[in-house]
Amino acid sequence: MDEILQRPCEHQIIVTHGGSLTFVLACWIKMPIESVDYASFRGPSGSITKLCEDDFFHNRQVVTLGDTRHLDAVQR
Repeated sequence: MDEILQRPCEHQIIVTHGGSLTFVLACWIKMPIESVDYASFRGPSGSITKLCEDDFFHNRQVVTLGDTRHLDAVQR
């Protein structure tokens, strides 16, 4: 995650599997790694989790978690 966050680009896409999302989000919100024993962030297959950082204060936000609305048209 440190390498990914150092990249000089405005938008990035990170693809994870299963429980890996917990580690990505824990790093994003700077949660102590020891805390992932007690927390779990899950997203369904094909879902999108959107993370944003404020340009001024650099606060980090989990905007959406496991959003699957983009799959609605496919599932019909």
